Order: sequence, then structure tokens, then C-alpha cells
Amino acid sequence: MATIFLDRVDAAPVINNDTLDAQLLQWMWVLVDTLNENIADIQNAFNLLRAMSYTAAEIVQFQAGGLLVDGALLYDTTNNLYVGRQSGLLVKFTTTAYP
Repeated sequence: MATIFLDRVDAAPVINNDTLDAQLLQWMWVLVDTLNENIADIQNAFNLLRAMSYTAAEIVQFQAGGLLVDGALLYDTTNNLYVGRQSGLLVKFTTTAYP
């Protein structure tokens, strides 16, 4: 499996910081830091992909409401198993101990 790496935002390109208001400079630095933190969170979400946890009732409600698409992967906390949607139907994944 390939690892996804998302580029980060470089520091704000300020050449003459004597001409800019100090509050604006501070805001730009905070903005760049916040964007980089969000990019790191998104990158980790892709690289450490995991099924979202829901109760059995919530999963059935999602299916009935048309909120799930084929290929969705969920974790059923009520029955302690993985559930997916395939060809419009919910299917459970049976597993054995690893390895």
C-alpha cells in the first residue's frame, strides 16, 4: 500500500514586515500553522484509514435513509463486526484471528 504525502504550506511570504501591521503578521503565521495541522490530520486519515464505528441501529438507519453507497465500510459496535455495502445490500465480514 502506497503512503500518501500531502505538501505543507510554506511560511507566509512576507518580505517587508516593517510595512505590515503586527496583528496581520500574527494572523498569517497562525493561519499557516493551522492549515499545516489540518493537512497533517487529513494525511493521517488517508494513511491510517479505519472504519467508522456505529451501532447496528444507526447502520440500518443509514441504509434505510439512502446515506450509504456501495463500497462503504463500517464497524458495528453492537455486534462487534465489520459491515459493508455491496450491490446495494449490507453484508457482514467474517474474520479469523490474525495471523
